[in-house]
Amino acid sequence: MARKTQRQLTALLRTERVTTPTADASFRVEAIDKKLRFVGFVTIGGTEYEAAASNGKIATFTDVDAFVRYCASCVETGTGTYPVAVDTAALLVKSPPSDLVAWAADEVVRLGVRKTAQQGVLADIAAQLALMAGWESGNALQRAKKLEVQAQQTAVNGDIAAIDAEVARLTP
Repeated sequence: MARKTQRQLTALLRTERVTTPTADASFRVEAIDKKLRFVGFVTIGGTEYEAAASNGKIATFTDVDAFVRYCASCVETGTGTYPVAVDTAALLVKSPPSDLVAWAADEVVRLGVRKTAQQGVLADIAAQLALMAGWESGNALQRAKKLEVQAQQTAVNGDIAAIDAEVARLTP
């Protein structure tokens, strides 16, 4: 696979757009360690290139945002939207526990603590909603705020349901 600097990638896309005006690049990053540092790849005209720094070394990125900035400065898209595929392979995969029974028991306890915390969040949301009585017919900002808090309430209720389902799955 060829390694290309930002200037080379810019030239390649410019050349590709001469024959195909709607040509665009695609982007992907691969994690190289558990700290989520990445190397980037840019595909132009069906050929994938490894992103390089101006000194020719493989460019590494501390986060996906840094890679998007790299791409935007050399291979800008017509829409300004940069869909990036992220490949972490097995770097973030957890190892299976050696004692599944003990792990499941610990997990049930941990989830119980989390559920109690989520119930507290739900109580706070309910108190906020009680103070927002009549906001559904208030000004635009009041309506938007009430809708946002109601969406939070729905998400937290869903999280509690997911916790309950996981506890049921782990409890023999």
